[in-house]
Amino acid sequence: MEEKELKSETPARDEAWQALQQVREAEERARQMVEEARTRTAPNLVKQAAEESEEARKRMLAEARKQAEQLKKEMVEKARTEAGTISQQAEAEKAEILKTAESNFEQAVSRTAARLLELVESRKVD
Repeated sequence: MEEKELKSETPARDEAWQALQQVREAEERARQMVEEARTRTAPNLVKQAAEESEEARKRMLAEARKQAEQLKKEMVEKARTEAGTISQQAEAEKAEILKTAESNFEQAVSRTAARLLELVESRKVD
């Protein structure tokens, strides 16, 4: 009976051993596939990350340029407005100075004429 049991166990062991070998081979193939996926995927991920980074940099740069251009326009408009205001104030001051100068000039002419008349009259008397 033992001989029959050994014979019946031997094919079962062989099948188990073959199944175990197949499992080991499948595990090795799976490891190789994982390693291959890593080696292929890592450069692709790095490339994709670099591309996405470049796109993000371009978007941020474009947005910064847009904001800078808008700020520049606002500053130029503000400067023009202030220049216009300053120009109007300068014109008003100029008009006031001319008005004062004209008034002072008339007074100076009147005083000078009066003084000249005094001098002329004082010389006539002598």
